[in-house]
Amino acid sequence: MKKILFLVNGLGLGNSIRIYSIIQRLKKENAQLYVVTSGNGKWFYNNLKEIKELFYINEIHYGAKNDKISITNTLKSIIGTFKIIKKNSDKLNTIINKTKPNVIVTDSVYMFPSIKRFGIPIIGINNADLTVDCFKKFRNKPNSILGQYYFIEQLDYLYHKIIPDLIISPCFLSEDIKDNSLRKKVKRVGPIVRLNIKKRIKKNNRRGAIMLSGSNFGVNVNLKNKNQPYNLDIIGRSKPQDWQHKEGITFHGKIKDNIALLNSIDFCVVNGGYSALSELFWAEIPMIVVPVPNHSEQWTNAKQIVNAGCGILGHEENYEDLIHELNNNFEKYESSYDRLKIDDHGADNAAKIIINI
Repeated sequence: MKKILFLVNGLGLGNSIRIYSIIQRLKKENAQLYVVTSGNGKWFYNNLKEIKELFYINEIHYGAKNDKISITNTLKSIIGTFKIIKKNSDKLNTIINKTKPNVIVTDSVYMFPSIKRFGIPIIGINNADLTVDCFKKFRNKPNSILGQYYFIEQLDYLYHKIIPDLIISPCFLSEDIKDNSLRKKVKRVGPIVRLNIKKRIKKNNRRGAIMLSGSNFGVNVNLKNKNQPYNLDIIGRSKPQDWQHKEGITFHGKIKDNIALLNSIDFCVVNGGYSALSELFWAEIPMIVVPVPNHSEQWTNAKQIVNAGCGILGHEENYEDLIHELNNNFEKYESSYDRLKIDDHGADNAAKIIINI
């Protein structure tokens, strides 16, 4: 029986959901699955029956200012970050000695150097190669994302280019999976989505969702126009203290299993995290993508959705107005999916790569 150890970033929920999508497929292979995580990952993975054992490490955060990523504050906290990495590395060494995995799979957890000495194959789930490709290609980049791109995303790209033995890189479009001939250690796959996510069924009465950031970045949802012509589910955010109930608008707060809600909606306001966009894109749901401010990867992800014709690029101040713009031109956005080739087997293929290494 193969033993697989997953190291999962717990800053938001995207990494946890992406890895869980793969875990669902690997469970069919009768593998023993262990997870090491922090923060939101602890909440998400607690009591999941697919996992043999769950381990916790300390959180590492971006520096922030006014709910936005701050490179200055990230640099100021770098000494503290290295101390956390050292503590986590010591704990991880103990976990590896206890579980004795055949392979280690990591999603945005940066402790490779300390575990390379075990000689265990390391697989990174990471789409930095696609982020770098798209960043070079896209024009009119806002200056606010340049610092984060060169300090975080470029380092992420170089790190994965050097350290892991293999990278599984999820892509939105089938054409991007094929465009991979020069990267021998990168295996591109389609969108990685959970079991039971369904393709959207077209209907006349539209229902929408506002699903903003499982991380600490982002703001509370406080709709200015409470007379929305559409039923709206607010996922991941609590209702404001001064909120007055309005028919058709429901605050769900933070929920682990949002699949039933996602399967019921026709459009979504969402941050630019790759996991959330992948599930919405695969389900063919038109989107308003609101990248976390100063976050270059989320901006690049959003631009991919816009260029595919499936959504609008928004920001925190205007997404409510864009709900009306999206719905006034809804047929244009939903019909864009008809001409796209989207791979249906991203999670299955990722699981096969992991089990066969």
